[in-house]
Amino acid sequence: MDVSPVLIWFLFGIFCFFTELIFPSFFLFFLGIGAWCAAAVLAVISVPLTAQLLIFLVCSLLSLILLRARLKSIFSGSSSEEADSVNMNSTPATGVVTDAIIPPADGRVKYGGSFWRATSDEPIAEGTVVLIVDKKDLIIKVRALSANKEEVT
Repeated sequence: MDVSPVLIWFLFGIFCFFTELIFPSFFLFFLGIGAWCAAAVLAVISVPLTAQLLIFLVCSLLSLILLRARLKSIFSGSSSEEADSVNMNSTPATGVVTDAIIPPADGRVKYGGSFWRATSDEPIAEGTVVLIVDKKDLIIKVRALSANKEEVT
């Protein structure tokens, strides 16, 4: 029984895709693309094993370089502009403290439907409405607006 190289490359691609689901590194996905490219070329013309490996490597690297950043931002959900931009030029962004902020320790603030680590120059009790004054990486700096416990997000 002779197994077709097209089938081997195709099944290797599927193996890479399923392995990516189990161990999400967002790297094996591109090896699967390379394997499927090699299978597609082999379905059209017959090439030696060294050419197959070269096609696999080139397609894997090209797809990795050209698509990884864009696809990772789409699949990880970080393409949302709201999470990346706390912009004080327009309407002030407010949130509600869910875990008290007692400097120098961080607390938590609910803002935009998510919970953020938050810092402040002064202690702020849980339930306080706060104004977001700055954002650095995944930590926001806040200032108390009032002791009101209603949620404003």
